[in-house]
Amino acid sequence: MSIAVTSGPVPLNRVWSRGKVVADDLTGDNLSDVLQHDSEASAWWVLPRDHDYGVAELRDVAHALDLDDLAIRDLLADDGRAKFEAIGGARLVITNYVSHDVGRQQVTSEPISIIATDRALICLVGEGRFAPGRLLRDHADELAEGGVEAGLQLLVGEVIGTYEAAAQWLEDAADELSDVLFDEQRALVKNEQLHAFRLRTALSQLRRSTEPMRAVLSDLVDEPPPAPKGKRSHPTRTARQWRVISERHTRVASSADALREVLSSVFDTSLALADLHLNSIMKKLTAWAAVIAVPTLVTGFVGMNVSFPLDGTSAGFWLTLAIMIISSVILYVAFRRRDWI
Repeated sequence: MSIAVTSGPVPLNRVWSRGKVVADDLTGDNLSDVLQHDSEASAWWVLPRDHDYGVAELRDVAHALDLDDLAIRDLLADDGRAKFEAIGGARLVITNYVSHDVGRQQVTSEPISIIATDRALICLVGEGRFAPGRLLRDHADELAEGGVEAGLQLLVGEVIGTYEAAAQWLEDAADELSDVLFDEQRALVKNEQLHAFRLRTALSQLRRSTEPMRAVLSDLVDEPPPAPKGKRSHPTRTARQWRVISERHTRVASSADALREVLSSVFDTSLALADLHLNSIMKKLTAWAAVIAVPTLVTGFVGMNVSFPLDGTSAGFWLTLAIMIISSVILYVAFRRRDWI
């Protein structure tokens, strides 16, 4: 699933009733008034993660829903936590979406906090590529039919979509490194090793986002948002949709775990190939040293300050030279047959 990217004005909130949109971009007080006067109306509201406006509005909403200070602190936290909590008729989902930068070879995470009630969906999100307003606007028909719970499923599904995109990029990058090792049969060079280290760092960041979401999705499956009063819900269908979302997350989390093993295997294989290459070099150096040592041994022996047969004669010189050459050639041929040179 691709990330919703802003490209134009997007409503910050929208109210729909009886399958039709009745208002866009209301202030907090007007939005509350509409929901109070129309018992069949539902709304979503996307708030920016800034202290001047978004956080202040979120505090007002939280107090109106009787959320305590601990819940508000969780909603405003920037420590990368993922949490689900059911407080009365409200469901709190605190999690993180991720984005990956291929050029810089890194994965970054940004917090997103969601409050879901029977008739309202409030989302607090920072600046970035993730655009809940556009996502919810483009799926107005699904929200008109499924209500707030459908909107929450869209948001959670889009968050998991960012995990899938990052995991796919990491898989492709890991496959490229594996191809270098197994197709070219050589160890990684310095730039490739740095690339592999950056991939491991990015994978660690991805796993810090995917792992805590297991418990969040499990709780969401057990305690979805309540249906509006007087409306029939479809528990079987919505439960199946939650299970599908949970299965998507399970796959991407398992993929991240498997990627850790793949990257570890890449490093181990690269080290093994480097050791093998070093052993081959050492073997060749040792063989050449043995070949060179024979002439050195012969010249050292005949160069002793003692008398030898043919010492000081031309025949002695040619005999010594022949011994050196023949011995070196014999050693070279023997090492060559054993692929030591």
